[in-house]
Amino acid sequence: MSPEKNEKLEELEKQITIERLMQAPPTIKVSFGMSDGKFLNRDELIQEVKEDSDVGKRIIKVQLEYLRAFKREITVGE
Repeated sequence: MSPEKNEKLEELEKQITIERLMQAPPTIKVSFGMSDGKFLNRDELIQEVKEDSDVGKRIIKVQLEYLRAFKREITVGE
């Protein structure tokens, strides 16, 4: 994949993740092992994604894995 296509794909994945996080209640708290044990609220999670931090990259990965699993379940269940 060309670097330009890879950048576009990464940006799309980031946008999808941010949109999914925006659907969560603002009071949600999540802890990722890479966040030093502290809990992050929805807005902090979104900020991590926007900043391309290690935690933000993990959040994107988790969201994409969920969507892929969801797609597989729908396909198998039909």
